[in-house]
Amino acid sequence: MEIILKRGRTALVMLVLPLMLLMACKKDKVAESSKEGVYEASLESMTEKGNLLLNYVKGDKVYTFNFETGVVEIPVLSILTIEDHPDQWATVVNFADKKSLSVPSKGNALDFMVKKVTLNPSGYNPLAATVEVFMPARGRIKVVIQSKTGKNGTIEHLFTASNNRQIIPVLGLYANYNNQVDLVFTDMNGKERGRTQVNIQTAPLNVGAFPSFEIITAQKGRMEPGLNLVSYPGESELDTSCPYMLDADGEVRWILLLKPSPDLKRFGEAIGFKRMKNGNFLSGDKDASRIVEVDMLGNLVHQWDLIKLGYTFHHEVTEASNGNFLITVSKSDARLVNGKPRINDHIIEVNPVSGTLVKEWDLANMLDTSRYESHKDVLPGDIIQTPSNWAHNNSIAERGADLMATVRFQGLMSFNKDGNVKWIISPHKNWGTAYQKYLLSPVDESGRVVTDPKVISGEAGASGFDWAWGPHTPVLMPNGHILVFDNGYYRHFQPNTMVDADSYSRIVEYKVDEAQRTVQQVWSYGKERGVKSFAPALSSIQFLPQTGHVLYCPGIGNKTNKGVGGRIVEIDPATKEVIYELEITAPSTTAFHRVTRMEIYPGNL
Repeated sequence: MEIILKRGRTALVMLVLPLMLLMACKKDKVAESSKEGVYEASLESMTEKGNLLLNYVKGDKVYTFNFETGVVEIPVLSILTIEDHPDQWATVVNFADKKSLSVPSKGNALDFMVKKVTLNPSGYNPLAATVEVFMPARGRIKVVIQSKTGKNGTIEHLFTASNNRQIIPVLGLYANYNNQVDLVFTDMNGKERGRTQVNIQTAPLNVGAFPSFEIITAQKGRMEPGLNLVSYPGESELDTSCPYMLDADGEVRWILLLKPSPDLKRFGEAIGFKRMKNGNFLSGDKDASRIVEVDMLGNLVHQWDLIKLGYTFHHEVTEASNGNFLITVSKSDARLVNGKPRINDHIIEVNPVSGTLVKEWDLANMLDTSRYESHKDVLPGDIIQTPSNWAHNNSIAERGADLMATVRFQGLMSFNKDGNVKWIISPHKNWGTAYQKYLLSPVDESGRVVTDPKVISGEAGASGFDWAWGPHTPVLMPNGHILVFDNGYYRHFQPNTMVDADSYSRIVEYKVDEAQRTVQQVWSYGKERGVKSFAPALSSIQFLPQTGHVLYCPGIGNKTNKGVGGRIVEIDPATKEVIYELEITAPSTTAFHRVTRMEIYPGNL
């Protein structure tokens, strides 16, 4: 019995020992596997952060993997083999546990990154394309559209997205040209890793009745960067609008041909496109009395029907700081005392999310509706003042917490959100007693108070001061001053036309002192150009923040070297030197409603 027990114990011991050894071996293998999993995770973590492997070095005991912003070390025993694939920008690490990991790595050519190129993807922008790319690692793409003539015409943009697969919009192609486009693969901070190139052939522009261009002056090295967005109404005000962008060489680099669009085939953009905070364009459509949001390719993103709210669109829409839209309109049921319609004398605020009316301002409750001058036989249509069109509001902008508006036949005004008038910049003639307290007193460029009653009334001008006549596009400058386009229409209450030798338009900067109730003319430009730059309607100005220059753009009736149209003039206000000037000769008298200098790519794209 005792022997049996011993033999049984011996058998038990003999059975237990292999089991323990087996469990220990499994535990060791799990430990090794676990370690290799940690090493694999370390490499994956680098990849997930968008790090690219630059190289690796095998030492006696460890492999050292050098990434763009870090190092990972892995024991040599944990790796079976490493395969290099520079043509695919990849390094494959085969671990001892039979697992493999492809690590994005610095490689050779990047041609494989481009999957598909599509010219004019919307059907409305023949100078745009999209390129589908599949990057070997997380990173960013910079697109470079090479210039025909040198660095000045080159367009570059670094996109914000960092996902591996992207569809890149290519904006700024030349027409009828084999465009060279570089696609630069960068790290998360925009540092170049490599690049490839595609060529995109475009066709000639097929546009009837399109303007011609002539550069008069071009100091390209001193210009404000960007392209000129021109709000061209087409062959006439009844045509479909055709916005386009010009570079400093006078080359069309972007255009929307919207007649094939089912949504925008009759689009009349009035004041033109304004870039929204989201990068799309905002405009009013006078044909359908709606507000539209359009992307860079010409697709209708959103629209808001003003007729349903009881209004028709007149001239201006702008995106306010709170995200709502400020719009100049006519109210459908607004009437004069005699029952006739009154037009172009309301401003509304609309919430674009809900499409609902937030606020309405009736200029008839704020300005003198009886202030009227007969403008017979001066200009046709709704450009002239009539009892119904007594105000003709044409622009609205924010001025801090307040608003300011140009009212063609009444002047430049500021009011608060409650509709209380703060001040009016206008010739004092014909204003009723109740409005005298709002009229600012003039101060000339030398700081002297103007006392000449004819200048104050508007019947004459002084050497350092004049009022703005038929004004457009008020712009609030960083220093609090106001720029405005002084069209010069009916200047000093005298009829004037596009052929009168003494007609002229100006850009003028005003400084308002609300405490002293004065307005000082700081500087002006345009009188010296005479009738050649006279624009009795439309037109625009823009403050250019990088250079401090000003863009002066009379858009109708300008005499050009080839006919009639408008011009784009960049001025240094410190010296009144013309930095850049381009003439636009149009098929009709109207070259544009407005011009805006901007980068072709929105900053948030």
